[in-house]
Amino acid sequence: MSRNPLVRLAFVVSLGIALLAQPRLLSAQTATLKSPKVVRGYYLQTKMPSVVHNQTGTFVWIVWNGASAESDTVCPLECRPIWTGYRVRRTIEGISTQRLELIGQWKSRDQVGSFCLAQQTPCNVQDFVFTGTGVFFKGFSNNRLPDGSYVIDYPPGNPVDADTTARVFVDLAPIVGFRHEYAVTSIDTLTTVDADFAESPIDSSELVYLTPATPPASNLEHVAVVPNPYKASAEWDLGPGQREIHFINLPAGATVRIYTSAGELLRVLEQNPNSSPGGTTGELPWDLKNDDGRTVVSGIYLYSVHPPDGRTPKKGHFVIIK
Repeated sequence: MSRNPLVRLAFVVSLGIALLAQPRLLSAQTATLKSPKVVRGYYLQTKMPSVVHNQTGTFVWIVWNGASAESDTVCPLECRPIWTGYRVRRTIEGISTQRLELIGQWKSRDQVGSFCLAQQTPCNVQDFVFTGTGVFFKGFSNNRLPDGSYVIDYPPGNPVDADTTARVFVDLAPIVGFRHEYAVTSIDTLTTVDADFAESPIDSSELVYLTPATPPASNLEHVAVVPNPYKASAEWDLGPGQREIHFINLPAGATVRIYTSAGELLRVLEQNPNSSPGGTTGELPWDLKNDDGRTVVSGIYLYSVHPPDGRTPKKGHFVIIK
């Protein structure tokens, strides 16, 4: 295999999900291990090495404080650190076959470096560990932008430019438009329970929920409707009776008007770039209902997107099949 670390990363990305062992969910749970604290999630468009990408370029950062977990010890005869690594688990609503599937594992003996947030690249391209669907880092830097704002609000409410104690997992394979649930646990690789590493219980207060989204776009030519055509009971549906289509790549604060093929106005929607926790969204869902709350029928529908700066609206159409 090539010695180029970026090429190696691309190769591992292509194989990671298949190679990652998936133990039974929390079969090795033990109360003797502590789960990490201050777990937060963010979704961003990233400039991760160009050989690492997904269709939307939208990745999820899971960040946590591991101080309490990593300082934990056990003293049966002689005291030793009980923490020797982390696991990241994820549910994608409507997609995952079981709740909180294992998507990444990092062992403390593996060397990792920090992530440079403003540059959106590893600070040292060789200091990372890839397993499952993502990349592990220790700490971050360059969190503050030239205008004084921060890339991510971490620690929450009091962000800093650099944090050497935080742990970071970049999920390279989220699915835009679907609700995600994340959990981070600690593992003890020196102790086995049910033929697996001992793993800390999932702390329900530290679960992260977010819906990754593409960011607002200024070019109206990028506006689209997904899925198109919409088919009832598609994977996009959130559940029974929860049907949605999404307008994507909208300008922040745009107004969307939806019409029948005969030109009758059905609904007026306002895009809110801050409506999806974890980042800034350029998407807008529609629940397939008119202003009276009645679900629309199969057919061809028209839409117009009106940016807040008064530019000429973008017009298009989509199809609903039931």
